[in-house]
Parts: sequence; structure tokens; C-alpha cells
Amino acid sequence: MSANGLPPAEAAGARHFRKLVLAVAIAYFSVLAIECVHQYLTCLRAAPTTDDIYNGMQQRSTLIYYLFWFGLSALALGAASLRRTTWLSLYLCLLLVAETASYVYFFATHLHLYHPPVALLYSRFEPHPFVVAVPRPGVYGQVTHDENHRRTTINEGKQPNPRLVYVFGGSTTYDVGNADADTWPTQLSRLLGPGFAVENFAVPAFSSVENMTQSLFAFRDVTPACAVYYEGWNDLRMSHIKDLADDYANYEYPALVGELALGPHPGFLERNSVLVAYILSALATPQPTFQAEGNLGDRDPRLATLYRDNIRLIAALGKSFGVRVIFIPQVLDYSRLTKDTRPTAVPYIIPKDMKKLMGLMNDDLASAAAQSQAYFLPAPLAETWGDADFVDEGHFNPTGALKFARSIAGDIRRICG
Repeated sequence: MSANGLPPAEAAGARHFRKLVLAVAIAYFSVLAIECVHQYLTCLRAAPTTDDIYNGMQQRSTLIYYLFWFGLSALALGAASLRRTTWLSLYLCLLLVAETASYVYFFATHLHLYHPPVALLYSRFEPHPFVVAVPRPGVYGQVTHDENHRRTTINEGKQPNPRLVYVFGGSTTYDVGNADADTWPTQLSRLLGPGFAVENFAVPAFSSVENMTQSLFAFRDVTPACAVYYEGWNDLRMSHIKDLADDYANYEYPALVGELALGPHPGFLERNSVLVAYILSALATPQPTFQAEGNLGDRDPRLATLYRDNIRLIAALGKSFGVRVIFIPQVLDYSRLTKDTRPTAVPYIIPKDMKKLMGLMNDDLASAAAQSQAYFLPAPLAETWGDADFVDEGHFNPTGALKFARSIAGDIRRICG
């Protein structure tokens, strides 16, 4: 019998087993220690860029991910050093192996490394009973929301009681790709001069429906001289959805809840474990599914009718409050929209058809504005747009935001002055 009371063969097997567990624990501890040092140095060098205004925040979240698993590997190593706790080390090593397998599967299916979501960004918007959501006041990296629940527009050097210009839209007006100082509403405010101040009411993913609802209340406390609506892309997402509701609610409401993180936020384990995230996603309530109808490469006539109605109603609301309403057509980077596969942003439109269909939406916007005696500014369509102006297929970088602001500033000064 061995010293621990086991037969020699069993004792030798137990020693080999402990050595195997110890070797796995050492391997994970070493690799994760190196990765934690690498991520820490990355965090020290990280800073927001024009291509990623949240740069730095993402790196810190990634560091937390690796530190969490490094801590588990350290616990596994410590447990493997003692005979009585080898079983605990075994379970921890199995957990590390399962996470590694999930990580590899994520990479194979997404073609990039896993980056845990930034917890702070889940709190940027809060539910609202009438317009679904509003910006939550606070600082979110290079993006801030003011106490009035609006994306911050920098209005410096203004004279007392300047003429107010309200801007409405979705993510392209909120300007998700730019810091506060570089958004096109901020650039527009600077170009308009001391006699004008711009306020940004936009919320990512909002369509003409939400902008119309916002307009019911935005003009009551302080009536602006003008209201500017940069519309089209988000409405186009509803194209060819079968049985689309008149108010888009059956498709758009679930989408807004998800995109603006209005539902339960992922907890620490879900953010910092690919394995846990996969398990919870498998147990989650399935998202509603939708069917397409009609020829997907052609205009959706029902959507076109609803969109024109919404634009006319927005114009009527402005007129009832004495506000001059200005509509601006959507511009996109069509050089990035050439593939034959469907993008996620516009479910039933393939990228190569976007130029034609977005052009038809802009035509609908122009005709509805003309019927309503509202203003339509075609100047942005006359500009030459390309990769140098966007961070993706439709959101401006600082260069594009300034170009866009310059294209409309003269007309807005004339109309709102």
C-alpha cells in the first residue's frame, strides 16, 4: 500500500492525474497572464479615434474579460497544487476548456475575436411612454447627453436668445460615428454663427414615426424657428415586411427595444463568458420573425404611402406651431453597398439595390414636402460622397459631417433667419 492508503497502481494513476491537471492549469495561467499584460498595455495606448469614438472603453472591457479568466486559472493552479483540492482544479480546468471552445466557435462564425460588450453603453437610453426611448443624461465616452435628454450639441459663442433650429432623425442625425464636437448638428451650429443655436433630438433607429411623435411635444415649451428632419434610411428598413402595421409597431418596436438596450441588460457573467452568453441566448425567448412580400428589388408601395403620409403629418404639425419644417434627403456610401447578400440593417433589401430604393424614398420625401408647402433641401445629393466621408455605409466621420453641414448651412440660415 502507498502512503495515502491506495494500492501502488492507483496511487501512481492519481499522481499522473494530478500532474495532468496541474499542467493544464499552468498552461492556462501562463497564456492568460501574457494576454492580460498585453491587454493592459493596449489599454494604456488606447484613445478615441475618428474611426472609433469608443476606443479605449472596448479595450478596458476586454481586459476585464481576460482578468476574470486569469483569476479562475490562478484558482485552478492553486487547487492543483494540493492533493485534496485536485477535484476543484479539474472542474475549473474543464470550465476553461469549455470557454476556449466557445471562444473558438465565436471566432469561426464571426471571423473576429470576441470583444465583450461595454457595460456603460447599455445605459445610454431610457424608456419613454410616448416615443419609446430618450437619451439618458450622462457621459458615454466621447458622447454626452444633456439634462434635456438630447444628444449634446456644442453651441458656443451665441448671442442672447438665438434663433433655435431643432434637428430630428435617427442614428445619422444623432451622428453615432462622431464625438460631440464633430457631429453635423454641432458643425451646423458653428457654421450658422452666433444668431442660431441647434438642438439635436435624434435617437438611433428612430424613423419618421418616432420623429412625428416627438414633434407633438417638442415645440410646446420653446418653439423653434425651424425643425430639420433628416429621414429615410430607417423607414426603408420596413420595406417589404408582410403585414406591416400602419405605425410600423409590429416590426419597429421590438427592433428599438433591442437596438437601444431597453430590455434587461447582460450581467457580468454574460458579458465576460462566451459560454454563458451562448447558453443564455439558447434559453432566451425567440425574437419575432417576419416574412417578406413583393419583389424585393422594387419599391414597396405600401411603405411609400405610409412614409409620404408621415412626412405630410410632420409638416402639418410644424405649421400648426408656426415652425418652418425642412426635410433633407438621405445620403449613403453606395460604394460599400454592392454585394448580393442581405445586410442586417435593412433586412429585405440587398445592398446593390440600396441606391435605387433610397433614391425612390428621397423622391417620396421631396414630393410629400412639396405637397405640404414644407422645405426640401436637395443640396446634399449634389455632393460627391465616398469612403472618406463615412465610418460605415451611412454614418459620417468628422470629414463627412462637416461636408454635410456645409451643404445645408446656407439654406437653413436663409429659411430660418
